[in-house]
Amino acid sequence: MNPLLSAQPAPERREAIGRAGLGSLLAIAAEGGPPSPMALRTITAIRDHLIRLPIPLEELEPLTPEQLAAAVPEPEWRERILRGMTVLALLEDSPGEARLARLEATARALAIDDAPVQAFRHVLDHQFNLVRLDIMRRGFQRGAAAAYVRDEGPAGALQIARSLLKQEDPALARRYRGLAELPHGSLGRAYLAFIDANGFSVPGELGGPPPPVVRHDCCHVLGGYGTSPSEECGVLGFQAGFGRNDPFFTILFGLAQFQLGIGSTPVTAAETGQADPEVIFRGLEHGLGVTRDLISDWDPWDDFPLPLEEVRRQYGIRPRQAVGADPAA
Repeated sequence: MNPLLSAQPAPERREAIGRAGLGSLLAIAAEGGPPSPMALRTITAIRDHLIRLPIPLEELEPLTPEQLAAAVPEPEWRERILRGMTVLALLEDSPGEARLARLEATARALAIDDAPVQAFRHVLDHQFNLVRLDIMRRGFQRGAAAAYVRDEGPAGALQIARSLLKQEDPALARRYRGLAELPHGSLGRAYLAFIDANGFSVPGELGGPPPPVVRHDCCHVLGGYGTSPSEECGVLGFQAGFGRNDPFFTILFGLAQFQLGIGSTPVTAAETGQADPEVIFRGLEHGLGVTRDLISDWDPWDDFPLPLEEVRRQYGIRPRQAVGADPAA
């Protein structure tokens, strides 16, 4: 479970913080006119999968930054609310200067790190290389690469370099293709089936990804996520839920690639308008129940021989259909 998301408000503060958060989301959504359908879907998804309180949106009033600061003195909840407001602003078709001004005023009033707001500013100013740098420095890729080199040593660093230079590595490819010899039902066989079913390549093959990407692909398998743009955003939400890094920048990876058309990976072409907030935040809730960081604190080779269902049980990975089924749980 992501330590930045694992804490919950004290019972006596839960509803007050939830209402303040939703009121602030409503405020950013209402900049420049009535909230859009996308904004309302985003607020509803955050309410249902993170706040998890049945608060009718029609009961809420937009909060000013100063009202939010007075209502929520706790720094951790201030940071979460600002990140939610920024994600909502990024999901809008026209992010706009008014929303940037609201986010900046909120960060000042709350006296917290404005890194998400800076990322939003980079998007608005079309400074896309800075957006990519933000994602690389703060998102999950850095942790995945560091973990791979930790586990594989200097040979792992060389394998990553070869992949980035688009060079084949037959020995590495044979290692992954050898997963076909594992028992049916194992995580390794399931991973290889996922790769082949989607027409992907394994690391070491021409066109294959850098080896650290295998951890992301295993999250698809373990979490039960497909490979459509919406599902890719969902699995990134899943990773944001259990990862140790700032969850905002893991979600930003998906938004840059599939919603904003910026592109956060050279492997696939960037798209626009494909993110679904319900899928993202349901995925985040799904990841919150996972007991291990499957990106930065896990070597899939340790578990490839094990039955897929056993690995899921070991790390508390629930079936997707069960996520959000009981908000009172």
